[in-house]
Amino acid sequence: MKILMVGPNAHSKGGIATVIANFKLFYRDNQVFYFDSWKETTRLSTGIQAFFRIKKNVKKMDIDIVHFHVAQKGSFYRKSLLAKRIRKQTRIIFHMHASQFDTFYEDASPRIKKYISKTLDQLDGLVVLSQEWANFYQTITKTPITIIENAVEIPEAVSYESKSTELITLGRIGMRKGSYDTLQLAKRIQPVFPEVKFILYGDGELDTIEQQIKEANITNVYLGGWISKEEQKKIMKKSVLHLLPSYQEGLPMSILETMSYGVPNLATNVGGIPQVLRDGENGMVVKPGDIDTMFEKLSMFLEDEEFRIKCSLESFKTIKTHFSIVPYFEKWNQLYEDIMIIN
Repeated sequence: MKILMVGPNAHSKGGIATVIANFKLFYRDNQVFYFDSWKETTRLSTGIQAFFRIKKNVKKMDIDIVHFHVAQKGSFYRKSLLAKRIRKQTRIIFHMHASQFDTFYEDASPRIKKYISKTLDQLDGLVVLSQEWANFYQTITKTPITIIENAVEIPEAVSYESKSTELITLGRIGMRKGSYDTLQLAKRIQPVFPEVKFILYGDGELDTIEQQIKEANITNVYLGGWISKEEQKKIMKKSVLHLLPSYQEGLPMSILETMSYGVPNLATNVGGIPQVLRDGENGMVVKPGDIDTMFEKLSMFLEDEEFRIKCSLESFKTIKTHFSIVPYFEKWNQLYEDIMIIN
């Protein structure tokens, strides 16, 4: 079977690029060709080239299924145009990574809502990251929906630093990710645990965050910048907790990656996160914006090393059992086969 995978370049920033990179590294069962629809350094030219090249590539390579990686807004519009160009040539799957597609849809005009539903209705398959997202998409499309959660490579060995004082955040920095809540939390934690450091790794609203750090005189929060995957592995090995107080999410790769290294998470109950985190067992879960509860849970976590070690062991076990690469690709193989048979 020949698959054309369409999405951002695998070396780009963000969770979708990580998913594509994992396909490149580990997937071997079908013949997959990779087609960049977006690059950080050449966004416009890459998008224009993709529009004119995709139809020719599908025909030349005799593609069976085109697997689009899709988010909201511009990502959706670009992929919908590309899908329209090849609809009569091949089968099409939209793999929805969007963290805000519900907001994107609800804020759209009636005409755009109709366009979104029509685009989704014309697909051969729609893949989402959690049951919560499946419930939403079922309200706007008749296309069959399949849940395939994200997955990660499992390290050969896990060595958790339970006495570490470094709390990290990986990925985008901004309002949606709860980064400003992190600043408030850090300021409240500092008098109680003065040795603890909050390090935010990633890009996004860096200037605004840095300004707020200075204005509020917060001395226990540091900006680590965007880091490579190799640097990320080293950082995870010396971190006591990953903090992600997001307001909207799909199924964050940062949570899966840190848990695979035995790093517990404190995160919010949005998107697919509740399918991974079990409060008090393999991590801690709170409502978005509930800084009081975040403070209570984090304080308890920092005071109780036995609980930290328990969460670490359960985090690794959760990923190994339910979110590892091998069963993930088995699900994709089954879906590809089903699409070929049904359509």
